[in-house]
Amino acid sequence: MHLDDALKDLGEFGWYQRVHLLLVCGFAVLYAWHALNMVFLGAVPHFHCSLSDVNATWYGVNQSQLKDLLIPEGEGCKRYSVNSTLHRLTGVQMVNADVTNGTAAQEACPAGYVFSTDEYDSTITSEFKLVCTKKFLQSISKSVFFAGRLLGAAVFGQLSDRFGRRPMFFVGVAMMMLTGGVAAAAPNVFVFLSMYLLQGAASTGAFVISYTLIMELVGPKYRVFAGFVIQIFCSLGYVSLAGIAYFIRNWRYLEIAMTAPSLLFLFYWWLLPESLRWLLSHDKTEEARRVLQTVASRNGKALPEDVVKSLQDDPNLKATRTYTVLDCVRTRRMACLSLNVWFNWLVNSLVYYGLSLNTENLAGSPYLNFCLVGAVEIPAYVLCILLLNRVGRRKPLIVSMVVSGVASVVSGLIPTTSSDLRTLTVVFAMIGKFGISASYGTLYLASAEIFPTVVRNIGMGVSSMSARIGGIVAPLILDSTAIAPFLPMMLFGGLSMLAAALAFLLPETAGRPLPQLLEDVDYGNNCIACCKSRTTSKGNDSLSIPRKENELGVFSICNLPEQDKTVV
Repeated sequence: MHLDDALKDLGEFGWYQRVHLLLVCGFAVLYAWHALNMVFLGAVPHFHCSLSDVNATWYGVNQSQLKDLLIPEGEGCKRYSVNSTLHRLTGVQMVNADVTNGTAAQEACPAGYVFSTDEYDSTITSEFKLVCTKKFLQSISKSVFFAGRLLGAAVFGQLSDRFGRRPMFFVGVAMMMLTGGVAAAAPNVFVFLSMYLLQGAASTGAFVISYTLIMELVGPKYRVFAGFVIQIFCSLGYVSLAGIAYFIRNWRYLEIAMTAPSLLFLFYWWLLPESLRWLLSHDKTEEARRVLQTVASRNGKALPEDVVKSLQDDPNLKATRTYTVLDCVRTRRMACLSLNVWFNWLVNSLVYYGLSLNTENLAGSPYLNFCLVGAVEIPAYVLCILLLNRVGRRKPLIVSMVVSGVASVVSGLIPTTSSDLRTLTVVFAMIGKFGISASYGTLYLASAEIFPTVVRNIGMGVSSMSARIGGIVAPLILDSTAIAPFLPMMLFGGLSMLAAALAFLLPETAGRPLPQLLEDVDYGNNCIACCKSRTTSKGNDSLSIPRKENELGVFSICNLPEQDKTVV
């Protein structure tokens, strides 16, 4: 018996699954706080050179006049030289003339910097002076978290396979508490970045495990719905983060506010069950029986006596041979498919996090902009729930990426000479975020259905790694505003449309049986992968499954059961 068959008998989405879905959704909110908190922790307030080393009264001017005399317009890292400017001060007019015609020399900021507190009381940028010669640390601080996510996905994935999903979830939660507390008290930027790296690893590892636990507990018919509900709660986390940051404008207190709730999730020890698939694959029969009995009783069902023995006989729990990542690219056909999917993951992640982190550079309040960036995701995910099983995966994926690409390019090209035009750039940026959110959710589902069963976990693992790389690169692209203000949005839009063009070569997986073996992937003449569809015989309702001969002369069949068509 397949575990999905057992879940159909015990309740695919009964009371038990609904309660546990809400538990995971609660953790998704906490995860979202950590995923993009650098928007506020590392924000760059307006700043200019400090004038504390200059005695304004000695020169006969007030502090405001001194600032006008020594601070160049639009320049934060330099000031006009005191020696070449103020020592010739016989009148404000003469110095102003020197400034106007460019004859006044400039110098670096010998007394440090002064940061505005209009939007933020304190950020790591203002406290650790991550500007000018230390500006590269701004980008590093944003990329470090995504590097931690890459580390966490790899390490926690391996450890959860060995020690179980449940214990590793609580290791991740405990790490979030410890690293968050140390980061909030960090005496310098290097201590903060090391803790932030580990915090990214812990939060991602715990979230992926919790996501896996609920996906393995919910029946196949409801996995798409459950997956997108979790994503909606992540979006609600982004919206609420904007509100928390608005009221807590000191980065240390904000870090504590986002870390402290981790303590609540340690109480999940008495609520979250271990993965049934992990228990069965590791021959923990009695524990699996207890979990199944709990599911049955809470859903008002009866547990058949021989269900555990039948599940242990499931061949999907026993690998016939070991597959590696090389199997995903061993043949031209598989390489064409895998590289296309992985590139789409990289681009989707890059654009998604690029647009999310870019709220600081948009016109208007950074808090309102970030709130909108999270809010537009919710209708995008609802639209996915309504459409994906009706119109398929490929068309929504392509259309949503094109929408995101076009909107991003337009947002970058609109001049910001008036308030109305600046508002318009925000509107198009939000449309771009709507499109990339829909495509990201669609891509996750489509990828799980594209890879053959024997390499599905490997293929999805590399997809996740590609997404983390995209997240690492996104802050670096945002720094290209130093070259041209419109360049980041142009790059986001161009890459999104390139990925959409390549998505034309991906297969439509809706309504098709999943490919089980590598030989079940068939590109035909256009390098487009598909698994040959089942056909219904005219005389009866039985399914006639086409067979095709592979290179070794062995026949393989696309014979996954109907309930396996959706894998998340």
